[in-house]
Amino acid sequence: MRKPTAAVALATAVTALAAGTAGTAAAAPVPAGHLALHSWTLLNEKGPGPNPGERLTALVDARTVHGRTRGHAVVQHVFDKDGTIRVEFDIDCLTVGKDGAITVTGPTGTATATPIGDGPVTTGPAGWHPETGLTFYPAGADGERRVGWAGANLIDPTKPAQATKCTAVPASEWVIEGGTVLRRY
Repeated sequence: MRKPTAAVALATAVTALAAGTAGTAAAAPVPAGHLALHSWTLLNEKGPGPNPGERLTALVDARTVHGRTRGHAVVQHVFDKDGTIRVEFDIDCLTVGKDGAITVTGPTGTATATPIGDGPVTTGPAGWHPETGLTFYPAGADGERRVGWAGANLIDPTKPAQATKCTAVPASEWVIEGGTVLRRY
């Protein structure tokens, strides 16, 4: 049987990963045109260095052609001692801000918390599709790359969405590895 402290730690992590940080960007988005975005990043919510015992990743594949955006994103946080939180969303907006920040947003498709051991799996309720978003920022003067993440709240699904369609999410995570490639064609 699992210890209650592990369940509390995973529930707290669900709130942190799924809730993310909401907000708006200072720069207005540039019309998308024809864009293709591919990204895989290893992230850390605590700072620019490695984070032992945790693995937070974001995988994005999106395209905008003739004003229509399609794609898919997966954000997954694995805790070595507690379990995994996975949020997937279908992308319906891809924008590039004047500052070069790339934002993808869309409704949450699935959000799942799976504890290690015999604990119950937590999912969002049927028909629940709050807005979710990721923003990839260019490297700052210090060379650090940042990502903004705003997702769904599995702990309290009645809370409003933390992201707004086509709106940048303030930086909340550091990029440890990986990269983001945007093609304009």
